[in-house]
Amino acid sequence: MLLKSIKLNNIRSYLNQSIDFPIGSLLLSGDIGSGKSTILLAVEFALFGSKPSELPASSLLRHGKNEGFVELKFDMEGKEIVIKRTLKKGKDAIKQETGYIIANDAKKELSPVEMKAEVFDLLGYPRDLVSKGKDLIYRYTVYTPQEEMKRILMEDKDTRLNTLRKVFNIDRYKKIKENSAVFIRALKEKRREVEGFVSDLEEKKKEKDGMDKEVSELDEKIKEIIPKAEKAKKSVKEKKENISAFEKKINELNKLKSNLDVLETELKNLVNERARNNDNISRLAKQIEVLEKELGKEMIKEDKPLKEKMNNIEKEIKNINQEIDRAKKKINEFQFNKNKSEDIIKKISAIEKCPLCLQNVSHEHKSSITERENKGIEEANETIKLYSEKEKELKAKLETMEKEKEELRKAENKIELVKLKIKNLNEKKEEVMVIGKSQEQIKKNIGQVNVKKAEVNEKVNEMKDVEEQYRKAKMDLDKALEEEKKLDIEKNGFEREKESLSRISKVLEKEIDKKIESKGRLSYFADMQNWLEGYFVNLMGTMEKHVMLQVHREFDELFKEWFNILIEDEAISVRLDDEFTPIVEQNGYETSIESLSGGEKTSVALSYRLALNKVINDVVSGIKTKDILMLDEPTDGFSSEQLDKVRDVLNQLNMKQIIIVSHESKIESFVDKVIRVDKQEHVSSVA
Repeated sequence: MLLKSIKLNNIRSYLNQSIDFPIGSLLLSGDIGSGKSTILLAVEFALFGSKPSELPASSLLRHGKNEGFVELKFDMEGKEIVIKRTLKKGKDAIKQETGYIIANDAKKELSPVEMKAEVFDLLGYPRDLVSKGKDLIYRYTVYTPQEEMKRILMEDKDTRLNTLRKVFNIDRYKKIKENSAVFIRALKEKRREVEGFVSDLEEKKKEKDGMDKEVSELDEKIKEIIPKAEKAKKSVKEKKENISAFEKKINELNKLKSNLDVLETELKNLVNERARNNDNISRLAKQIEVLEKELGKEMIKEDKPLKEKMNNIEKEIKNINQEIDRAKKKINEFQFNKNKSEDIIKKISAIEKCPLCLQNVSHEHKSSITERENKGIEEANETIKLYSEKEKELKAKLETMEKEKEELRKAENKIELVKLKIKNLNEKKEEVMVIGKSQEQIKKNIGQVNVKKAEVNEKVNEMKDVEEQYRKAKMDLDKALEEEKKLDIEKNGFEREKESLSRISKVLEKEIDKKIESKGRLSYFADMQNWLEGYFVNLMGTMEKHVMLQVHREFDELFKEWFNILIEDEAISVRLDDEFTPIVEQNGYETSIESLSGGEKTSVALSYRLALNKVINDVVSGIKTKDILMLDEPTDGFSSEQLDKVRDVLNQLNMKQIIIVSHESKIESFVDKVIRVDKQEHVSSVA
């Protein structure tokens, strides 16, 4: 992996800054607190996200801002990778939002956890470290914050050893031993379980033998009962065939009885119908007699002249009504003219001036108008009187005509009533004739039904013993069926008992087979337990010690080598003890790191850091961050001579990309490029 560029938006002291990273050695120069280390932390955040303990989101987002992001671009095996992570201020806390990774021109939007797993795959880091809170391999091979390495030097040996186990991926041996112990406990429990499971094997075998014997006895009983059951079935079949013959006769007898009932009902209906007809004839004779008496010698008069006269009267009435309407219209017309003249007289009497010309109206003019209108009123009164008398005469004539019309209507109704009675009389005489003919047919039908009834009665008497014979045959069949059922129940009972015992026997057989199989597995479990306890666990311990010894040897040599480059003083030397604790000897005596000068402490820490970088890259195969190294203030407390030694260190490292954070201006002389970081009014920028 080689860094190409990074963008910081609202990250700590940066508002919006882009930085390009060249190949070779690069110095991030600037005063203390100018924002140099923020760039390295932003790289770590882009790769692995925020971590509550080491790199919390709240420490990255610029104060007073609601959102920020880091976009990192780097080269991985000739392919460009872009990673972007975003921070957002929520109601209660600052959280990471969904980000993205662009690789092979394909963009993936991922959650923070998914991005971290994807980055681990890209960098070739072991996937089992994804869930860990710390990115140990990155921290100890690529970028270690200034105080991080000093802290590991000062930690107790157990914490340091556990940390190094994780870094070197050696703690898997410890996990294997722990998992082996868990597996051995489970294996012992399984052995006890299997031993308990097979303890009653012989009892189960005896139980199965007893059941098999019972099944054999039941087979003999079933063989004995089968012939009896078959004989009973044959007897039932014969009796059913006999019953079937009787059932046919019974069906025939039932049909005859049913026919007899039908004939009886038919005869009864015919007799009832004949009686009803006789009643109807008597009733009709009385009604005919009454009608003939009512008609007497009345003759049907011709009603045609009456209708012509009725039509003439109705036309006359219509004409009179029209004359009355015309008289009323004339009366209303002349009454209107009269009222109009009276109104004019009233108005002319009250007027003083003409409403049009506004001149005074003279008395003579008023008198002439009044005289003219009075004359019109007299003429109207005479006309109204004339037409009123005419209306009165017409109404009197109308009343006479209405009375005559009513008399004609009564005469017409009387003629219609006589016609209706004659029609009713004729209909009743016709009905009597029809009923008489029906009575003759009913008499004939009654004779025929009686003949059929006699024939059916004769056949029923011939079959009177069939029902008794059928009853006896039915009793014989019931006894045979009961015997058949008894034998079937007994046989089925034996078969069910045999089936139940056979099923239990099969279950026992399977259980016995499982117990025999489990008994064979006991020796396998014992051998496995012995192998795990006596060989495998010891082997894991030996492998762990061997790997740790190899790592310790390489680590110790590199630690000494880097330290000797940084401090050319034979009076002081360093080495690692068995727990990877750095031991410092000065003038032949061990001395604590706390008692060293600032530059000496930094030399021990830097040597330890560089040795750790090399060992991890050698031991953990497949990681893709071996070409890059970031050093955060690696020369803290160095003298001028020691700073010159840093040049030798950089040359000997021979890495493709080295990024150094330092405020020491002397380092500028032996790096390929310098980026200056400046802070003004709490805002950092690079030049």
